[in-house]
Amino acid sequence: MSENNNDNNEQFSIYIKSVTNQEIKVLLLKLKNEIKKPDVTWEEIKPILIKINEKRSDIFKDVMPILLND
Repeated sequence: MSENNNDNNEQFSIYIKSVTNQEIKVLLLKLKNEIKKPDVTWEEIKPILIKINEKRSDIFKDVMPILLND
């Protein structure tokens, strides 16, 4: 794992800890676990991202730059 990936992972972890809505936190943790998998597919993470966006689009907008900054 590259240093940038470690930084993104740490940033994502910090963000998750700051979320107070437990339902969203569970979704974010699920997403974090999925993206750690070496063989993760779009089909696995897409439904999680959709749920996050449907429930809290502001959090979705916060998280996407963290995830995409690779």
